[in-house]
Amino acid sequence: MTVEEPFDPLLSFAEIERLVARIYFRFSHLFLAQLEQRDFWWEMGKEEERHAEILQACRALIENFPEPVLDASISRDKAQQLSLRLNAFLAQGTASLTVDEAFRIAVEIESSEIDAIYSKLIHLGGEEVARTMENLGVPASVQRHKLKAALRRFCTSAELLAAAERL
Repeated sequence: MTVEEPFDPLLSFAEIERLVARIYFRFSHLFLAQLEQRDFWWEMGKEEERHAEILQACRALIENFPEPVLDASISRDKAQQLSLRLNAFLAQGTASLTVDEAFRIAVEIESSEIDAIYSKLIHLGGEEVARTMENLGVPASVQRHKLKAALRRFCTSAELLAAAERL
């Protein structure tokens, strides 16, 4: 019988952020010949890596705090569900992926609950810790704005452009 390790929400969701970063880094490599798109995806990947680092830093800061009461959306099951979905996206990141398909994946990721969970996690240490952590990273609203601008610039799909406006 194997004993399941205790669920660490900060580390688990840091891994989720790293998966998102890997997807965006993969897109960067897929679009090497289109310099603006390559750089856009690389920056998106770096911002997601920063989110993972912030969650790890938050964990270190609150390590000796009392055990937090977690929101229901912050669970092992949710982490596994998101991880499976993100790994499926990562598997789609092949050389045949089109620009519109990459943006469709990004819209789905950025409209998922990942950002809301991230925000809840950095608030586990209280408002002061959350404020410090938020100042270290790129806010989700800024990322969504960048994604919308890139969609308008690089995509032709009316459906994707409409989805971008709902972000």
